[in-house]
Amino acid sequence: MSPKVSVIVPNYNHARYLKARIDSILNQTFQDFELILLDDCSTDNSAELLNNCRNNPHVSHIELNEQNSGSAFRQWEKGIQLAQGKYIWIAESDDKAENRFLERAVEALEKHPEAQLCLTGSHLIDTCGNPLHSSEFDQWDEDGRIYEYSSLQYLRKKLLNQNTVYNASMVLFRRKNCLKDITPAYKKMRYCGDWLFWIEQARKGNVVEIHQKLNFFRKHPDNTTNQGTREGNSIPEMISIRKYFYQHVLPPQCCTDIVIDKALLYGHIKHLPISAERRKELLLSLKKELNINWLDYLIGKWIRSLLKHKKSADAQIL
Repeated sequence: MSPKVSVIVPNYNHARYLKARIDSILNQTFQDFELILLDDCSTDNSAELLNNCRNNPHVSHIELNEQNSGSAFRQWEKGIQLAQGKYIWIAESDDKAENRFLERAVEALEKHPEAQLCLTGSHLIDTCGNPLHSSEFDQWDEDGRIYEYSSLQYLRKKLLNQNTVYNASMVLFRRKNCLKDITPAYKKMRYCGDWLFWIEQARKGNVVEIHQKLNFFRKHPDNTTNQGTREGNSIPEMISIRKYFYQHVLPPQCCTDIVIDKALLYGHIKHLPISAERRKELLLSLKKELNINWLDYLIGKWIRSLLKHKKSADAQIL
């Protein structure tokens, strides 16, 4: 009989975190899962640690690459292709989980059959496991309740302007057809491939959020996200995702969302702490790829201001 959940641990040079990661999986209150351990040709002693898990009954695969694939997202796909479970959990090798993560996430998806994704909140921790305090994520009250969004609602409100699915370890999603008819472009990206992957998953069904912090997301001072911010290196990928979003994801009736988003993207580049020469280069790329210029920025800002004013006025009337 196939397991209910396939847990995929894609690892690269995270030997120092592997024991805590794997223990937090094996100690889940929900135990109907297989464990797929992947290593992308680490240069530390990760392979040795993973091989020590071979006799664990939960472990179905240990795959050790002899050459680095160059992409975490290729490892995601490799794990998904090996998986047999109804649901997938990509448990990043440097993160941890509360022991009820799977119990609550599986229960949520079982109760919401139209949902493709289930998200929980995250505790932020540093490289040593110490708590970090940030208002950047999980901007909701931790009430433990489950909230369901339609596919289009989540795409428009949560995934158009930014990647609110900020950590793979906080997500459980359905395996069936999860790779079918999705763009392979995410596998070629260095900075934003996860954003594009979650966009494609959200297109396949509704999204449920559990407003409870059941994941531990480890923030490194020199992680890929921070690297992408420097000199705007992630901007070309962000432009590519916006182009895909405008052309293939949002229906015509969402034209206002697109106008506002174009202004937000232009404003983001305009205010990046980078050199004037690099900013000019990125704005020229924005003009070339999406035909967005200063006028689009002004129009989008004006429309956004009008909508905010109308919303405020309507609230006062109520």
